[in-house]
Amino acid sequence: MEVQELVAELVTRANRNARVIDILEDADAYRVRIGGTTGVVVACEVPRDAMMAAASRPEVRGRLASLLKRCADETVAPVPDGRA
Repeated sequence: MEVQELVAELVTRANRNARVIDILEDADAYRVRIGGTTGVVVACEVPRDAMMAAASRPEVRGRLASLLKRCADETVAPVPDGRA
């Protein structure tokens, strides 16, 4: 699975209102920028080795999903449930 597809899938699964804006690749890491409903853009840096391992190892994919969820949650406004 391609990095872009993997990250986009994990972000939207973690928070359906968050989207990957772009992924910048460098020699040691990937910089993932995520946007959501608040207008806030968050950048997460993921080590290259971890990203490559997540493609084939479920336990690493779970840790990557947790990292991306924390980032995605910062970009989405909570919806009030109507209780006073």
